[in-house]
Amino acid sequence: MAPKNIWPVSKYPPRRAPGSTRLQTNLGLAFLQYLDEKFFFPQRYQHLSVLLSPHLKEGPTVLDVGSSSGRLAHKLAANAGCDIMGVDVCFPSKTWIPICCYDGLSLPFDDNSFECVMMIDMLHHVEDINCAISEAQRVASRYLLIKDHYWTNRSNYFALCVSDYIGNAPYGVPLPYNYQRLESWGSIFKSQDLEVLTCQTWKYHRFDLSSHVVYKLQVPGAS
Repeated sequence: MAPKNIWPVSKYPPRRAPGSTRLQTNLGLAFLQYLDEKFFFPQRYQHLSVLLSPHLKEGPTVLDVGSSSGRLAHKLAANAGCDIMGVDVCFPSKTWIPICCYDGLSLPFDDNSFECVMMIDMLHHVEDINCAISEAQRVASRYLLIKDHYWTNRSNYFALCVSDYIGNAPYGVPLPYNYQRLESWGSIFKSQDLEVLTCQTWKYHRFDLSSHVVYKLQVPGAS
């Protein structure tokens, strides 16, 4: 369970704001978007493309849930030699991989349609993580690849919220800040009979505000 009322705003940008307040908000978000595109996102893509690619070489067909424009998936596909399709609740104007829209609840694919389903930094944006993972494993025939965050204390949780705001507020992404502890992740996977094949935690650098974790999970019945 995440701490309450520590970073209480849920969605950005606000739809209405009076006069100069709205201008200041828009300018602030535009500045954050500039930092994201020029500095934070390129570094993230570089790190994750190296870290995650080895996990995808076993599954030539991959679904990226919450893919956004597919820039990261495009890098991963090139590195791992796999085919990746994306799905998201919004359809970006420019995409790097084939992407389709869905309602955020039911994936528009038959059971076992992909050998791997990956969910990269998106589960903390959904209200019901169990439901999202259950739907992901329905369409996965072999394994899930989940990269997200974890927290250990209130300060750590607050740092995650700040980082999440910087990276997503400029794009109007919902921010429920639904972060988990490592033991909470373990309980979620156990409840769905998912076997943890690998687990790795890290920070990108010494000043990184976020605590990162990646899980490779075998779905029930997979060999």
